[in-house]
Formats: sequence, C-alpha cells, structure tokens
Amino acid sequence: MTACKPSKVFNILVLSCIAIAPQASAQMPDRYPELNDYGHQIYFEQHELPAMAHGPTDPAPAPNGKTLAFAAQGWIWLLDLSRNTATRMTDSQYVDSRPRWSPEGKQLAFVRDYGSDTGIVVRDIESGKERSINSPALDLDPEFSADGEYLFYANSTTGSVDLWRHHLASGKEQQLSELDQVERNIRRVPGGAAFVYLDAQDPHRSLRLHDIESGKDEIIHAETLTYHLTADVHPELPLIVYSAPIDTDYHLWTMDINDTRVRHRLTDGSRYALTPSFSASGHHVYFVEADDNRQFHLKRINTYGGEVQTLTIEDWDYGAATGNARISVVDGQGRPTTARVSLARENGHPVPSPTDATYMDTKTGRTYFYVEGDTKLSLPVGRYKVEATRGFFTPVQTTELTVKNGSEAQATLQLTPIWSAQEAGYASADYHNHLNGDGTSRAKHEDALRAMAGEDLEHTALMSWNRWERRIDRDILGKRTQQGSHVVDQGQEVRSHFHGHIGIIGIEDPYEPWFWGPSNPVLGDPNLANADVIDYAKSIGAFPTFVHPGIPSDDPLANPGVSIRMIDALHELILQDGIGFEVISGWDGPMGNVQLWYRLLNLGRAVPGISGTDGWVDFYRTPALGTARNFVPLRDGKDDFDSVLAATAAGRGFLSTGPALLFTVSSDARPGDVIATGTRDWSLDITSTSDVDRVEIIVNGQVATTHTGVAAGKSKTLTGTVNLPAGGWIAARAYSTQWLDDPWPAMLKQPFAHSQPIWIGEIGSTDPDAFSASATDLALALDAIEQRAREAYGDKPMDKLYSRFNLARQMLEQ
Repeated sequence: MTACKPSKVFNILVLSCIAIAPQASAQMPDRYPELNDYGHQIYFEQHELPAMAHGPTDPAPAPNGKTLAFAAQGWIWLLDLSRNTATRMTDSQYVDSRPRWSPEGKQLAFVRDYGSDTGIVVRDIESGKERSINSPALDLDPEFSADGEYLFYANSTTGSVDLWRHHLASGKEQQLSELDQVERNIRRVPGGAAFVYLDAQDPHRSLRLHDIESGKDEIIHAETLTYHLTADVHPELPLIVYSAPIDTDYHLWTMDINDTRVRHRLTDGSRYALTPSFSASGHHVYFVEADDNRQFHLKRINTYGGEVQTLTIEDWDYGAATGNARISVVDGQGRPTTARVSLARENGHPVPSPTDATYMDTKTGRTYFYVEGDTKLSLPVGRYKVEATRGFFTPVQTTELTVKNGSEAQATLQLTPIWSAQEAGYASADYHNHLNGDGTSRAKHEDALRAMAGEDLEHTALMSWNRWERRIDRDILGKRTQQGSHVVDQGQEVRSHFHGHIGIIGIEDPYEPWFWGPSNPVLGDPNLANADVIDYAKSIGAFPTFVHPGIPSDDPLANPGVSIRMIDALHELILQDGIGFEVISGWDGPMGNVQLWYRLLNLGRAVPGISGTDGWVDFYRTPALGTARNFVPLRDGKDDFDSVLAATAAGRGFLSTGPALLFTVSSDARPGDVIATGTRDWSLDITSTSDVDRVEIIVNGQVATTHTGVAAGKSKTLTGTVNLPAGGWIAARAYSTQWLDDPWPAMLKQPFAHSQPIWIGEIGSTDPDAFSASATDLALALDAIEQRAREAYGDKPMDKLYSRFNLARQMLEQ
C-alpha cells in the first residue's frame, strides 16, 4: 500500500491514500500458468492454446493412409476416409485436441486441456490405454520421433515455452531449445535427424529448422505477427506446407526446405485455411476452414495445387446412444430473446455450439455461445447442465437436461433482469473492441450484433487495427451497422506501441501511420507523437481515447516509471480536454487507473472516463463484449450512437463491470452537471447481481465517506451529506474488496462501478490544495516517463515527443 498524506481539502482531515484490500487492487490472475517472457497473457492463451469447436479441427492423417484423426467437440475422432464415418476415440471430461500419430500408427499423442493447465496424452489405439505427460507447466503440441522412441513437445517449465524431448520408455527429459517466448508445432523431417518448428518472438513468427545431431538451428521462413503460422513436413520430401496471411485471408503455401527462396501458393480466392497436414502418401494436404456460421469443415487439396475439396462427414459415431436437445431462452414476458448460454455434460465436459462460434470465459473457464431464441443439438445420452444469462443485470438461470436415446429433451430458461438500463433512461456502450484480430475464423458485424444482443449491450466501437504489412478490417473502417437498438461502429486503433494506443471513434479515413514506437520495426520517420493522432481525430470530428492503460498498482504515481507504461499519453491528458481515458478494461483491475484519472480531474481537466472491454469477436478465449461498459443517460430521448457518444464525451453517466450506480447531489445534479459549493445532500441508488461490499463518496480524489454496499441480487439507496470545497469535483464508486470466484453474469472478478464527476462551481474548477498535490505528483511522473522514453529511443531525434513533455511541465508549473 502507498503512504498516506494528510490534507484538509474539504474542511475535514482525511487521508489521501485509499484503503483498498490488496487482493482486489492489483491485476487479476489468469487461469493458466503465466510465462516470464510473453507480453500479454490473453494473446498467449488465444493464439497458442488449442481452440474448441463443434466441427473438425487439427487434422492428422494416419500412416496407413486410411484414417485421419481430428479434434471436434472437445474429443479426438478417427475418420474412415473410405466411408467418411467418424468414430469418437476419447471420452474424457476435458478438452482434447492436436493429435499426432506414431510412425507405425499404433499410438496417438494429443493435447488435453484441463481448463487451467494442459498436458500431453499418449493413447494406445488398440487397447485404449492412456499415459500422461503432464508437468505443472503448460505442455503442448506432441510429435513422435521417426523411430517412435521419443516424443517431442513444447513445455513452459522454464517460464518460456521451449522444445523438449521425452524418452517414452525411461521418461528421461531433454530440453532442445531456449529461445524467447514460444517454440511449438514440432514436425519431424524425413530421415529423423531434424525437425521444423514454430518460433514466436513478438513481432516475429518464424519457421525454423533444427538439426538434432549438430544442434544447428536456422530460420527458413519468417512472417510478422502471423499467429496461424503452423506447418507440416512432407513424409518423404524436404517440403513443407504452412498457413500464412494476405491481409485478412489465410492461404496455404509450400516451400522446398533446401531452397527457401521460392514458395508456392496452393489456395486461391478468399480463404482462411488453417492447420495444414500432409497425407500419408504426400499427395494431398488436409486443412480446416470455417464457414460463414464459424463452423469448421475438413478440406483437402493436391500437394501441387488444384481444386479444394470439402470432405463431408456422413456419420458421427459417438460409441454411445444419442438424442436431441432443444434449448430456448425467453425474456420476462416469455418472448424469445438472445442470450449467453453455457452447456456442459454432468462430468463437466463442455458442449460447443453447432451453429455459431464457441467462446471460453478466461476467468471462470466456462465455454459459452449465443442462442437466438432457441437452438437444437444432437448429444450423447446423459445429463447436462444449462446456464443462461443476458448481461450484467440478469441473474444466471440454471437447469438440467436429461438426453435420452431417440427423443428430444427440452429446456426453457426465462431471463428477467433485476435492473433495466433502458427503463431507467440509459444506453449501454462499450467503446473499445475488435472484430478480427487473427482469430480462428473471420467475424462480421452481424456476429458482433448477435453477441451484443446476448449481452444486452446497445453500442460498441470495433477498432480496425494494423499488423505491420496487414491491415485487418481496413476495408470496413467507418462502417456502421444497426439491428434494432444494437449499433456497431467501426473505428480505428492507432497502435503506437510504448507510446500508448489511441482509439478513434467516428472515423472513415484512417490515420497514418497505424503504428510506430521504439520496440517496433522502423518503417518511416520515427519522430512521431500521439499529439498528431489526437489533432487528426479532433479535426475530423472523431473522438480519441487512450485505451487499456494497464496500470498494475494501487497508485501508479508511487512508481510512475514502472506503473505508467504509456510514454506518450500523460502529457496529452494534462495539456488537452476532449480525450477519453479508459478507466475500465476487460483485462485488469481499475484501481490504479482511477488514481491517475483523479489527478487529471484535480487539474481541472474534464477527462471523461471510458469503459472498453478490448475483446475480439473472432477470438475464442476472450471476455464478452460489454464486460466493461459505460451507462449513459439519454437526453431528449435520443438513443442514436452519435448522441450517446456525445453524452459520454461530456462526462455523463457511470462506468461499470457489474453494478448499476445512479448518483445525484442536491436532488437533481447528476454526473456531468455543475453544483454549488457548501453542504450538499447526496443520494445513491445501487443494484448488483453480485455482492458489493464497499461504497465510497469521492471528493477531489479522496474518500469523503464510506458505506456498506449491497448484497447480490438486491438494490439499495444510500443518502448522506458532504461539505464541498470551493472547487473541484465529487463522484461515487462501489466495488467488492474481494475477487469473486464466479462473477457471472459479469466476467470480471471484481465488481466495480464509478460515476462520472459532478463539478463544483463550474466544469474544470479546481481546489488549490488538490491541484498542487496532483501537479507535484504528475510532474514527477513526467520526469520518470520521459527518462524511460529517452532510454528507449537513445540518440534518435524525438523532438515532437520531448516538446510535449516540456509543454506539460510548463502547464503544471503555472
């Protein structure tokens, strides 16, 4: 905790630190073991861990040429290629994927995902006996050696995902690589003395060739941030096939290992071809691709190109009787609605959607999908647990289904919210998400709108973004799509790494360049600053926001050189109004972010607090859209996107990861309004589906009064009196001091809500003591941040950036 400093800024002695339980103030932990050298855990989980889908993924042709193993519905299946019949091989409660055959075809190795860890399973085909290779760390991507005596795999025991070799008879382990970040997707080369593997070191992703005997290791192909750069090696020739992108597409390519200067593109048109694998003869390449409903299909193409064939699985043999299930979701009046649904077998095995993408909640481990009215599934007989919800204020409804042979089980879940934003005169908005970002399939605005309907979220800004040579979703920048009350606006995220990313809402022509920074490749003049981005946004009438500040500590000003990671943001927030600051994101706790926000408000800067989940519609391991959202009061009944955005920019409403928080002072003054100084009454209505144990009234960044919160599923009205200083602001916040094991229907483990400020006297007024303390803290922060910038850039001329530091200091001195 930070040290407390006494102050008298509102006529009573208070402490300028805020007493917060340490557990609830730092960044929230992840379910899977973290790596020491991987920048963002969510990227690792999304791109390196296996996906779950209803249709076939991870094709692995058997050495006999007659059978193909694949993953589907969380199990491993064997496909008879002559009859197109798939037989389920595994039946565990966990999620199995990424199968690979032993050379003689008698064993199959695959990844088993336990929901918080992954391991390797080696299964004997004839007997069904399984043996496990499962360290406390992550274990991924098995591959047998040519003689079948060893199993190569990836393991994160060292804190980095490296390549290892496991002797199957003795269990002896040997580490084969020690590069940074991730090495996985091992594929042996004919002859048995070498293998090809994926090396992922942000921003580079490469295919490397490793000679086991000599230890020689070299790059044979390189891309930038190509997350599906997975390869396979021909069974007889020095030939590889791999998946690599062109803009938003993914195509298959072949390359001679002995002459890597030339590559051959196999697929044409608009493709999203993933996980290629050679047939046993080497004459064909199997791969998978999702359709418009984001359901995967098994496909095949000749090794030297030609027409793509779709292999239709005619029969799915579960090895058990099956039946049908129909799940319906209705609102409080019994009308069909759209909702988030989680379905699992009695033993916990998750069930994916047969008609839409299936997601995983990274905080609770649940899989879920969206149901529009109802959905029908074919399932093995047995009992199933169904959970359904719809946004923050709809308590989770749970029921059981018993699926019987030859009949249809039915379940209807009625979803009634405990608070309605629409009935209260509010619109809900999430101002920072993405449509496509190298997920397992393409997403469209219609997919986002379905998810928004299932989360009772009305507006979202999806950000097009750049991956160096690729411009994902560039063609739809400025597109706006509406279905009913739900609106998607396609904005831009300028990814000036290390400087601080900027979201631009309401833009049609992109700001150029899309990225820069000392850790990025230099593809132009590095003398750039975020001031140019903000000026451009304002010049076209767009709204700029600093997104995902990711401040890890309770008070970032205690150690700003470490805690404030954006080197080109703080001075702009000091110098300019009209910039949003993302107080709540879907990845970390907000307590550090609010402390920086308070200092800016104390300077008189009318900085609107923004909520942005930073989720992806095309990712399968991601928080739901609307995990962090603004609730904005409607003015004159206007609920269109631009009117709500304008009210957000004016600092109206409240931000939340769960609770509803309606704050008024002097009977009718609400966030964004102005009130007079003196003794004032306040009132706070709070509603939450989960326990919120603390409510605080904040004046100029300090806790004026503390109150007991509200129990789960309840509403409460709090009232009180506060003596206000001559200038500054007042706000309310509510939160849980302890993380929740299960935050559903919300998805962040710490329920948190914060009103926008109500200003005292006039918008931008200040209290001298609060201004002075904040200016001192921010001036020290500027020094520390500029020092980091100079260390990062060295002798590069960064006049634009450094001049902004000087201007901000001058402002603070005045």
